[in-house]
Amino acid sequence: MLLTIPTPENISANFFMRDETPNADSFPHVMPSQVHGKNILVVDALNVSDYALPLRPEADGVFLTVPNVTASLRFADCAPVMIWGDSWAMILHSGYKGTALNISGEGLRIAREIFGDVGDSCAWIGPCIGREYFRKSGEEWTLKGIESFHRENFTIDGDRVYFDLAGEICSQLLDGGLKRENIFPSGVNTLTDSRCYSYRRGDVHDRMTLQVRIKKGSTD
Repeated sequence: MLLTIPTPENISANFFMRDETPNADSFPHVMPSQVHGKNILVVDALNVSDYALPLRPEADGVFLTVPNVTASLRFADCAPVMIWGDSWAMILHSGYKGTALNISGEGLRIAREIFGDVGDSCAWIGPCIGREYFRKSGEEWTLKGIESFHRENFTIDGDRVYFDLAGEICSQLLDGGLKRENIFPSGVNTLTDSRCYSYRRGDVHDRMTLQVRIKKGSTD
């Protein structure tokens, strides 16, 4: 099954769920080694060969600024995020640590540096673990989440803290200048939806894939 992402015609984007295989194509393919950080590879015409397979630099995001380069990331409870403008697109792996580090805000900062105003850009938040099922307690990153998440996006229950990944990503996108009507959450909980792979449900190796390619520039 594929989930629909409301991108413009010049951007090809697919989210491949259980038992789906991403399309093979002949374009350079950027698929970084994901490390739960906030580093984003900014791919342009001059550096494609530095990032494309078989190379797999460590990063949790890919920012495409040129057409005919494929980028993909893999997921099983962490949140897939895609942000796009008229002639660019980025995909992000925003797990708990990436969300606490505000990888979405980092992506928008880079977009503003390159393209200026991002107020009319759009974003999609894909399937991820739901708030009521994602709890942490008693470790350094729990405190970091409490310090960095907006207060409405976590609940403290004794020594357990429940974090809302999708809600926090939405808040970060709004803080970064996007309009609420241009943010499209999937609303799918990977832990309870059998269409999804879920690490916490036992899918240790299988992953869902977010894949994107700019087919042409906005002025082509």
